[in-house]
Amino acid sequence: MRLRVREQGDEVHVDVDGVAGRQQRVLQALSECQRRAAGSQVSALSDVKIRAGANRMRIRMKGRDGLRLEASAIYQCLREALLERSAAGAPAPWIQSAPPAP
Repeated sequence: MRLRVREQGDEVHVDVDGVAGRQQRVLQALSECQRRAAGSQVSALSDVKIRAGANRMRIRMKGRDGLRLEASAIYQCLREALLERSAAGAPAPWIQSAPPAP
């Protein structure tokens, strides 16, 4: 599985290749990363758009109400959840990241 996370304007784009049947796992990891990053603000975190194919997912996230999403924190969390957990065969610890102060 190949993971790429980048900022483009006020959005964060997540590209995952090689998912083949693991789309639900990717969505669960993304939801958990968002929940951990937002804490109690989970409902206001971001708008999410998802395009999924048989072996590829393209995800776009945009913070709501001026919230800036950190691509590096999203990448690190997804990497641990999807790649390192699979390699180690055990759950990886989640990285918690608070949104920047307004």
